[in-house]
Amino acid sequence: MREILIIFALTIVASILAIGQTTETTKGNAKDEEAIKQVIANWDKGWKEFDAQLATQDYAEDADWTNAFGVARKGRSEIHKFLADTFTRPDMRSRRSTPSTVVIRFVRPGVAVITSKRETVGQGTVSGGVYPTRKTHDLRVMVKEKGGWLVVSHLIMDEKEVRQ
Repeated sequence: MREILIIFALTIVASILAIGQTTETTKGNAKDEEAIKQVIANWDKGWKEFDAQLATQDYAEDADWTNAFGVARKGRSEIHKFLADTFTRPDMRSRRSTPSTVVIRFVRPGVAVITSKRETVGQGTVSGGVYPTRKTHDLRVMVKEKGGWLVVSHLIMDEKEVRQ
């Protein structure tokens, strides 16, 4: 019985130590946080300046991307092509967005989940109208490769008014 209690106690201590180590290794450092925030700033600036190259430069070659309207693209080149086409449309050229607010969660060494949100005004519709203010949320998964951070998955969604 005593051996079982000792083994049980050692298992608990080992588990507590492992949890502590996991927490430590998933904390990001200031340099990583700044690099990730720069990726989001590049996206925001790309949209502000209608520059598809800037908006997509931080995507992995095989990134997954889905916008708030359900359009999905696979890979940096397909995302770039879609945005380059989108940025030429008059209904998109009238829009203006606030800078994104960013929350970073490091889930593993070299892996982060980033949530951000922004508001967009003045975006035209294809039929000639104007969308109400859009409150857009982004969910990105990023990985650290060769010293830099790349977006491997990006999901964009708009808040919807809850009707009761």
